[in-house]
Amino acid sequence: MPSAPQAIRPVWSRRPRILGLCFLTLTLAGCLIGGLTLRDYSSFQSYQFKQTPGLGFCGDIDRVFSAEISRDADGAMTFAHSILTVAGRDPTQCDGGVAAEQGCLRATAQATRLLSQQEADRVAAVFSNVKFHKNPDPICRELAVDPCLIERHSWGDTELSDYICGADRIGDEQKAQLRNLLTDLRSGG
Repeated sequence: MPSAPQAIRPVWSRRPRILGLCFLTLTLAGCLIGGLTLRDYSSFQSYQFKQTPGLGFCGDIDRVFSAEISRDADGAMTFAHSILTVAGRDPTQCDGGVAAEQGCLRATAQATRLLSQQEADRVAAVFSNVKFHKNPDPICRELAVDPCLIERHSWGDTELSDYICGADRIGDEQKAQLRNLLTDLRSGG
């Protein structure tokens, strides 16, 4: 007796499973939909941040100018940073500094301190989920973009910036997270 014909499953009905596998593969590889890449830098030994010039330089005296977070062998984290302060009222007399409306600004190192466990946990949490774009923004094919300030973040030999026309660039959301972290560490928690 012939068996009943089996239902043939159309190819398109397998698509959700295939797409799910592709998404899982891309996620595990560190690639997210939308051109974002995800990296975990929470096991860093040294992190550095600095404001650098684009066209001109509009350093911000209300934010951290440069910072370094280092991890000791026992896991303790040390935070060192500098801010821009007014070194003179005449911006035309500003060799080696940043000429601004306020005058001549110079980087001033602040006291280095050991981070509390709560602060260290927050640093690890923020650094465990860093999202960035591998390529410049497509708008850079049509326009010349030259900001007055570029923020650079380094974990060991890996550097990311907020320069929209650069490769390995962070977006506004990630930039805000990193900036808020540094601001909170500057104020002591």
